[in-house]
Amino acid sequence: MLPVGSVAAADSGLSSEQVAGEILRVQDKADQVAQAWADAQRRLDDLAGQLAAAEARLAETAAQYSQIETDLTQIAVNRFTGASHNTMLVVFGNPAEELHKNVLLDIALDQGAGDLDLVDSVRSDLDRDRERVAGLRAEGDQIAQQLTSRQTEIEQQLSELATLREHLKDEEVKRAYEDQVAKRRRDLAAQQAQAAPAPQPTPVAQFRGGGTEPSVPSSAAPTTPAATPAAQPPTPAIEPDPIPDPEPTPEPVATPAPVLSGNGWFCPVAGPTAFGDTWGAPRPGGRKHEGVDMMSPLGTPLVAVVAGTITMKTSTLGGNLVSLAGVDGNRYFYGHLSAWEGGPRSVSAGEVIGYVGSTGQTAANHLHFQIHPGGGAPVNPYPTVRQAC
Repeated sequence: MLPVGSVAAADSGLSSEQVAGEILRVQDKADQVAQAWADAQRRLDDLAGQLAAAEARLAETAAQYSQIETDLTQIAVNRFTGASHNTMLVVFGNPAEELHKNVLLDIALDQGAGDLDLVDSVRSDLDRDRERVAGLRAEGDQIAQQLTSRQTEIEQQLSELATLREHLKDEEVKRAYEDQVAKRRRDLAAQQAQAAPAPQPTPVAQFRGGGTEPSVPSSAAPTTPAATPAAQPPTPAIEPDPIPDPEPTPEPVATPAPVLSGNGWFCPVAGPTAFGDTWGAPRPGGRKHEGVDMMSPLGTPLVAVVAGTITMKTSTLGGNLVSLAGVDGNRYFYGHLSAWEGGPRSVSAGEVIGYVGSTGQTAANHLHFQIHPGGGAPVNPYPTVRQAC
C-alpha cells in the first residue's frame, strides 16, 4: 500500500508512472471481482427459477404418490375387512394404523403387475425430484456464500482504490495516470479495429446532444470511438447433398459506441467504483438486466451525469430511484440509492443527487444505472461509464 500522508510520488518511493500503474492495477482487479460478483448473482437468479420449477414438480409428484398410497391402502383395508374370504389375518382397530404401509401395498398390488409398475414409476419420479431439489438448494447455498465472499473482496478492493486515488491530487501523478488511461483506450480501439469484421450498413442508435468531445471530471477526457457495425454472418449455400452443411461461425459483435453528449458527461459515481458488463443478464421472472451495476461503498455520492431535471420515487425492485431528464435529450435512471440529496429540481452536471445504497431487491451496495437515448428504450450503458469513470 502506498503512503497517503503525502500524495507526492517522491514521498511514496515510487515514480509517478509507477503510482499511476498501481492505481490502474487495483482498478482492474476490482473490476474483475465486480464481474465475478455479477456472474455469481446471475447464476443465483437462474438457480432461483430452476428451484421454483423443481419444487413445483416435486409437489405434484408427491401429491400423485400420496394419492396412489391412499388408494392402494384402501384396497388392502377392504380386502382385510371382508372383500377377501381367504385371508387368515385378523386386524384389530384401524387396519391402516395396525398394518405396516408396505404390507398393505403389497397385498393391494397382488391384483396386477400394471399397478406395481405405476407405483414404482411414480416412486422413482419422486426420488428423482427430491434429489433435484436438494441439489439445487445445495448449489444455491454455495453460490450465496460466494456472493458474500465477493462482496467482502470488493469492499476491500474499493477501500484500497480510494486510498490510492488520493495520489491523483499530485499533478504529476495525475498526468501520468491520464496518459496511461489514454494509451489503454487507444490500444483497445486498435484491437477492436483489427478484430472487427468487414463493416456492413447497420442501424445505429442516434443520441441527441451531439457536439464536441465532453469534459469528464475523473481522468482523461475520453475519446469517443466510432461504432463498428456488426457484420451479418454469411448464408451457407444450399447443396444437394442430404447431409446438412455445418453452421457458419458467428461473426464477432462490435462493441457499441459510448453515449457521451457534447454538454459534458460525468461519471455517475463520485468515488471509487468497480463494475463489469452485465447488460442482458437474465433476471427472475424472465426479465433481462437493462443497466450496469456499479459497485461502490455505502454512502458514496452520486451525481447528475449531465444537466437536467430530476424526479424521485421508490419501487419494490429498485428501491430509492432517481430519474434524470437530461438537457441532451436522454433519460438516465439511478437505482438502489440509500438516500436522495434534496428533492425534485433542475440540476447541473456533476451535482450530487443521492448516495449509493442497497434498497430494493439487492443485498449489495451498488448503483444500478440505465441510459435511455431520447427517453426511449434502454441501451447498454457499459461502454459509456467505462469511458467516463
